[in-house]
Amino acid sequence: MTRISRLAAIALAMTSCPAFAAASSKTPPTAPPEVASAAPAGRALLWFGSSGNQPDADAMAVFETGPDKDDIRHRTLIVFGKKNGEFEPDFSSDKIIACSKCTQFHDDPFDGDAYVKVKPGHLHIEQADSGEKPSSTVLEFLRKGGTWHVASAMRETVVAGAEKDTTEKLPLPASGLARDMDAKWSVPVFLNTILINHKKGDKFSFLHGDATVEAMWKSEEGDCNRQDCTILVQQQDGCISLVRDALAHPFGAGTPDPKDEGAAVTKAMAACNAAGGQACKEVRTDCSRGIL
Repeated sequence: MTRISRLAAIALAMTSCPAFAAASSKTPPTAPPEVASAAPAGRALLWFGSSGNQPDADAMAVFETGPDKDDIRHRTLIVFGKKNGEFEPDFSSDKIIACSKCTQFHDDPFDGDAYVKVKPGHLHIEQADSGEKPSSTVLEFLRKGGTWHVASAMRETVVAGAEKDTTEKLPLPASGLARDMDAKWSVPVFLNTILINHKKGDKFSFLHGDATVEAMWKSEEGDCNRQDCTILVQQQDGCISLVRDALAHPFGAGTPDPKDEGAAVTKAMAACNAAGGQACKEVRTDCSRGIL
């Protein structure tokens, strides 16, 4: 995993602003009654599009769950074909449409109005993050003989929206069928850590972008180890804050909202005061979402 310097990350965030962009208000989606009633249990309509009013029109709908404990919404795609004047399901999948945080920025890559095209016998599904140069996944499905097949599946990844750029073909299902396609979506892990080096007088380090705890320790080899150093705070998205008292004792805290730096500072100050620290003072606070 590429480790992004905080100054570079902040500069990039100021230009592309993927992590902190305000959600835009959209008109609630609508769909024909037979499509709306096909919603899987516990999922609501997120987007609907069709090829038009042809007697044999094609359509697709995306349904999503409510937010889980990590504030992630999961999606189901259902593709329909019109028969006898109504849309009937052709296939469904939980592995084609990304979840609401399945990008390196932990933002939502699905925007049906902007990047999905539904034509007779052809579905173009593009999903992209909001990097300065977006990472994107493009799927092309074709209907042949009444069955939907995968024509192509490509993924371009641009680290942090500006760094290393790679393009790959996603593995196609052995069946060749769209219903069996797995776009390999997941929520990338980027740990944010405050590390205290007791051997060096409680020197602190703020670390960002590690995929695992082991990866973090490996990156510190030669400078910090488990015997000499302590993880004061470690979490993913949000803010982490370091406070010291008059004797330079370190206290830390983390909070989940990357837009509320003050909450992390308040929590760290409270920890310092609760421990009987005198003249508690903030040293540093970082806020992150995803890779930034």
